[in-house]
Amino acid sequence: MSGFEETVERFRGAVRPGQPVPLARAALIAAQAEYPELDVEAHERRLDDIAETLGQRLQRGASTSGSSTHVLHTLNQLLFRELGFRGNADHYDDPRNLYLNYVLAERIGIPVTLAIVYIEVARRVGLDVQAVGLPGHLVVRFQPAGDEEQEPALLDVFNRGRVLSVRDCQVLVRNIFGTRVPFKPHYLTALTSRQVLQRLLHNLKAGYLQRGDEERAARVIDLLLALFPWDLDEIRDRGMLRERLGDYPHALHDLEQYVQYRAGARDIQTVTETVRSLRRHARDGASDR
Repeated sequence: MSGFEETVERFRGAVRPGQPVPLARAALIAAQAEYPELDVEAHERRLDDIAETLGQRLQRGASTSGSSTHVLHTLNQLLFRELGFRGNADHYDDPRNLYLNYVLAERIGIPVTLAIVYIEVARRVGLDVQAVGLPGHLVVRFQPAGDEEQEPALLDVFNRGRVLSVRDCQVLVRNIFGTRVPFKPHYLTALTSRQVLQRLLHNLKAGYLQRGDEERAARVIDLLLALFPWDLDEIRDRGMLRERLGDYPHALHDLEQYVQYRAGARDIQTVTETVRSLRRHARDGASDR
C-alpha cells in the first residue's frame, strides 16, 4: 500500500458513516495527501492551546460580562487581532489555503478553512458555532448558550469575524454570482462536519483542475469518495481523469459504474463512448500478449 493509499484509509476511518466526524482531524489527515510528514496531533494541540487561552479569558470575564457580545468580541480579538488569522485576498486561489496545516502555520486562508479554525477553537470551550454554506462564501453561525430564543449571530470569518445580517448574506451571494443565483432561505442552514469537508475538497479539486494538475485532482476525488462512496458524479470525474492520465483499467472500472447506474444522465453518450474505447484498448492489449 502506498503512502497516499494509507492516507485515504486514515481519512476513511475518520469519516466513518454513523460516527461523529472530527472536523479538524479529518481536514489535517486530508492534508497529508500533500504533506506526508504532517504531524496531525501537533496541529490539533495548536488548536487546543488557542482554545485554552480563549477559555481562560472567557472565565476571567464571566463575572463582569457573560453576554454573547462579550464572548464574540473575546473570540474575534484572540483569533483575528492578536493571532492575526485573516483572509488571503491577494492569493485566494492558492491551493495551500485549503490545507489546514498551512492555514494554522501562516494564519491565512479562505472562508472554509478559516471557518474550521473558528469552529474548532469555539467548540473546545463549549461554544455552539456551526458552518453556514452560503454559495461561494462560507460563514459561521454562533448560537448564544442557554437562550434558544435569541437570534444567532452570523459571522464572516474571511473578514475578521464581521457580524452579518441576512441582508448582508444576500449581498455576498449577489456580489459573487449576480442575479442568476437568487437567494434562498436554505442557504442559511448549518452544514454538518461531513459537508464542510466535502466543500473543502470540492474547492481543492476545482483549484487543481483549473491549474491543469489532473493527478492531484484525481487524488482529491479519492478523498471525496471516502466521504461519499456512491457519489456517481465524482466516480465519473475520477474515471475521466484516470483515462487522461493513462490509468486505463481503473478508468474503465469507474466509468462502467457510472454508465450502469446513471443510464439517463445527459452526458451518458460521451461516457459510453469512452467506455467502448477503453474496452477496445483492453482487448487490443490482451491480444498483443
